[in-house]
Amino acid sequence: MTKQDLLTHLADVEGIDPVDAAETLNTNYAALAMALLRLVRQGLVARYLDPHTGSYWYQLTERGAARLDFLESNPTGDTYGP
Repeated sequence: MTKQDLLTHLADVEGIDPVDAAETLNTNYAALAMALLRLVRQGLVARYLDPHTGSYWYQLTERGAARLDFLESNPTGDTYGP
């Protein structure tokens, strides 16, 4: 899974649950959770707490959309996980 793969998935959906996203992206939960945390720290993704379930969900930020545009025009091969 590359950074671009994850940002693209986030751009295609309104918000993601990491468990569902790990299944969709065919990766393990731990790798996806760490990748999302890195993206949050970089300001590319926002993290929200669902008060009904107590779980987090994630959404692409404007900065993340701009980074995705950059990655699509300048592929770097950044990867997350195995």
